[in-house]
Amino acid sequence: MLRSMTGYGRGESALGTGKLLVEIRTVNHRFCEISVRLPRSLALLEGKTREVVQSRISRGKINVNVTLDGNDSPVTRLKLNEPISAAYFDVLDQLQKRFHLSGQIDINTFLTLPDVLTWEQEEIGEEESWARLLEGLEAAILDVQDMKEREGNNLAKDLLTRLDLIDERVDRVVARVPEMLANYKKRVEDRLAEISQDADFNLARLESELILFTDRTDCTEECVRLRSHVEQFRGLIHAPEPAGRKLNFLLQEMNREANTIGSKAQDVPIARDVIEIKEEIERLREQVQNFE
Repeated sequence: MLRSMTGYGRGESALGTGKLLVEIRTVNHRFCEISVRLPRSLALLEGKTREVVQSRISRGKINVNVTLDGNDSPVTRLKLNEPISAAYFDVLDQLQKRFHLSGQIDINTFLTLPDVLTWEQEEIGEEESWARLLEGLEAAILDVQDMKEREGNNLAKDLLTRLDLIDERVDRVVARVPEMLANYKKRVEDRLAEISQDADFNLARLESELILFTDRTDCTEECVRLRSHVEQFRGLIHAPEPAGRKLNFLLQEMNREANTIGSKAQDVPIARDVIEIKEEIERLREQVQNFE
């Protein structure tokens, strides 16, 4: 299955009282280039994050961005500041007794006092942090792969259409070869009739050169190889593993065979078909640059 190198995915997981958000963006690139951005509290997990991404995405420029609660804050939790709360209560109790004040200390009033409640960093071990990060990372990878595969399927339809066009042109070339050789033979025979009366005419040598020319201009073998490359290309489109580099190699071979056909066949109709074949190969090459 072909995958586009362009995609976006996201995954979430809970870490302490916070929410961990993992976003992955991928774009075209000749090699595999990974950039990882983590909150400071998770910075030690960059190496593991990079290894997981590289094991799942083989090609492209990949940006991984991880945030906690939408920012780079450490994981925190709300805590009652017991010493300060007790001090507030003692002071209020003393005020009430000393000055004979009436009224009750209710929870709403108490919670408005400074520093009764505090935020503190929650201690979460590296193992637990990695488990939560991996959960979000796996979800983001699945999401981005799904988008890349959907885009790849759309592009694959265009590739298959162009491969069919190449097959049609190759069929026309193969059908034209016998007529091309027959036309050349007819021209030689006509010329032979004109010069056969010359004193230095050598029939054996002429026949030998005719056979040699026929062999040099017969492009049937190249057409067979080109068809084989087209079939291999179709197979790679449906292969489960990434095939971008293999497709690039096949296109080089297809272009080589097309060039050979064009140079061997001394025929205008075949030359036109070869031009169209090479145009489709170039369009295929442009599309393949988008695949992982």
